[in-house]
Amino acid sequence: MSQTVRGYRAGDAAAGRPPVVMIVFDEFSTVSLLNARSRIDSVRFPTFARLAADSTWFPYATASLDETGRAMRSLFTGRTSWRFAKPSYANHPNNLFTLLGRRYRIEAGEEATSFCPKRLCPNVLPQNRESLDRQLGAGRPERLASWLERVRPSPRPTFYFKHVLLPHSPWVYLPSGQTYYDGPSEHASWDDWHSHPWLIQQKYQRHLLQVEFTDRLLGRVLERLRATGLYDRSLIVVTADNGESFGRPGNGHEIDRRNVGDIALTPLFVKLPFQHAGRIDRRHVRNIDIAPTIARIARLRPDWRVEGRSVFGPAARGIPRSTVMIKRSGERIVLTPKALRRRAADSLRLKLRLFGTNDGPRGLFGIGPHREMHGTLAASWPALPAGPIHAEIDYPDWFGEVQLDSQSPPVKVTGRLTGPGSGAPRDLAVAVNGTIVATAPAIALKGDVSRFFTVMIPESALRQGANAVQLFAIEGGRNTPALRPLGGT
Repeated sequence: MSQTVRGYRAGDAAAGRPPVVMIVFDEFSTVSLLNARSRIDSVRFPTFARLAADSTWFPYATASLDETGRAMRSLFTGRTSWRFAKPSYANHPNNLFTLLGRRYRIEAGEEATSFCPKRLCPNVLPQNRESLDRQLGAGRPERLASWLERVRPSPRPTFYFKHVLLPHSPWVYLPSGQTYYDGPSEHASWDDWHSHPWLIQQKYQRHLLQVEFTDRLLGRVLERLRATGLYDRSLIVVTADNGESFGRPGNGHEIDRRNVGDIALTPLFVKLPFQHAGRIDRRHVRNIDIAPTIARIARLRPDWRVEGRSVFGPAARGIPRSTVMIKRSGERIVLTPKALRRRAADSLRLKLRLFGTNDGPRGLFGIGPHREMHGTLAASWPALPAGPIHAEIDYPDWFGEVQLDSQSPPVKVTGRLTGPGSGAPRDLAVAVNGTIVATAPAIALKGDVSRFFTVMIPESALRQGANAVQLFAIEGGRNTPALRPLGGT
């Protein structure tokens, strides 16, 4: 079968109206997936890499809006509008669901929208801020699993759609799918998480850990499609509502001139029916082009005016080369192709500087003020006598009876410093069973005289049963650090 993808000859004659599978992730910048060669990091994200090997990957795909309701509206209508309107069928009756519903049955799992009408999706529910908060709070992978049970071959062409509220915050998932908890001493506010340098780095770290879990969930989707015989003959679209900015101060959710590239860049993979060879298409395409692309391959024509163009075929020549981002105020920011690529490269350099690539010597747990200490024995560094400052660890009993296969291993060490002088700035080292696994600054927030600590430790640092966790103050010069014990479990 021909692999001429841009003109869509990859199985078009045999496909008829193919099954359509569309997975939309949430709060997900393309940069999160990349390695030092600007390719999909196949060690951290093997499922995305496998999908790219079978599909067309668009590394410069962009969204135009920074809010889920507006972004999903653009995706489903093929039009961009910045003014808010509830993302529902009542407000937007011309959308991808009603278009495909002419010829397709629908198995949909909407999470933040209700575009599918009751006649096509009897179980659709109206959404609001409160319902979205509930769905973010619990059950995200479970709802995907429930939807997957409904993914099976059908004599009728079927549109299988799932919106997955990952890797969106809250960041609580490890790559394994296990979860972890914040400690009571960690009293940082939303503004603190977006302004304190250490919290900004930790937020990025936790996001990338959750992206690894997202990769795992995508693997379950692709396994289900293969097991049911749907994978090869389906049109598969994997994307996200919009990107997100990490690693920099400021609100990473809302567009400004510093983060516009991060929020614009949104993953997009399109596997055509019977496509067996992957390709990288570096053209600029937009999320408003997804609905026209699906319509073309499903051989349906929208009966409303769309701005988007199919990414395959002659219509693709009408896709602008520049990126237009629209702030919630309606202000537009235009990025030339050169500017978009430059911003993508800058963001990737920042990520690599913090976390390296693949399973390098630092990895996702390598952040901290004294990375040279990570993986070394605490006893190998000069020792200072204990002083009056003490580290009080939250939930110390959790480390005394660790069950490695539990749903929530204690991989986040939080607590506070007490005693005379505890409010002074200092760096800390965290040792688990005698090995330093993390370093971090003690944090004092504005108006707070005490300091607390928060650090992620790798699951591999823990052992079954009792674990000893000890904190040290790192003192001395940069080239001659010494450790002063602060106590621990």
